Amino acid sequence: MKPLTYHIYKGLFLSGIVPPKVIVQIDGGICSQMHQYLLGTFYRNKGYNVCFDPTFFKERGNDLNEEFVRNFDLLKVFPYLPYHTILSKAEVFFYKHKFYYEGNNTNLRTNNFGFLDKKPPIYLGGYYHLPPSIWLQLFQSLFHIDPSILCNTDKHLFDCIKKQTCPIAVHVRRGDLKVEIYGYGKPASIDYFQKAIIYCNEHFKTPYFYFFSDEPQWVKENLIPTLTLQNNYKIIDFNGSDKGYIDLLLIAACKHQITSKGTLGKYGALLDDNEEKTVILYNDEIEQHWKPLLKNPVYL
Repeated sequence: MKPLTYHIYKGLFLSGIVPPKVIVQIDGGICSQMHQYLLGTFYRNKGYNVCFDPTFFKERGNDLNEEFVRNFDLLKVFPYLPYHTILSKAEVFFYKHKFYYEGNNTNLRTNNFGFLDKKPPIYLGGYYHLPPSIWLQLFQSLFHIDPSILCNTDKHLFDCIKKQTCPIAVHVRRGDLKVEIYGYGKPASIDYFQKAIIYCNEHFKTPYFYFFSDEPQWVKENLIPTLTLQNNYKIIDFNGSDKGYIDLLLIAACKHQITSKGTLGKYGALLDDNEEKTVILYNDEIEQHWKPLLKNPVYL
């Protein structure tokens, strides 16, 4: 249903009183929010007026299975980012129905980057991927680790991680990606995590593993018993699925990362990527697009 002020806004827009803008839909978990903010920054750097539409968090605010909550956390972890979202319901409705553009990674991942040349007015919905060189430069310029946002418990853990000789983050994505999902493929298998732990034991001295998951109890009961570990691990089970942005910083604090499906482990690695870092990924076709973004990816 059209908002009552829809026709008023439409008239103001068509008369040129309201200038055109780029509106970027922002939704999902912390990594989706980071990516969508990055997309908006690309257009802002062109000199366009960019606003973000966060109505997802009011209207839905859950994952694909409606199981785990999704909050707007971007400014909690990156409070220094400029963020503009002064949008009326009429404006959002008008843009969605007149200028909606669906991303090149929404239903089928393509290398059609025509959206990069789009000018306002435009509403960028769906999901996008950018050329690696553009994306990585923007990511590195925008997002930086700031441990001052951490509470006492997480700050203590952050400091402990930094004191370890070889801290390794293990991200075990479950939730809505514990089954095969279009666009993500099959979930990372127990066999994959077994190989990853063996690889780390063989290549690094005194590794200590920190397990991060939206289902830590599953990790404890089903994954840990299958792995080659000797009291050199800790399951991080006190943040909850609604604190993924905290796990992101803790993952980034580790020297190496074992990732799974989804983006949290990779974004954590990219927040502090360097020549000495190894990032382990699940070896399937979908995960290959991360290769040009990471300095030392290892596929198992």
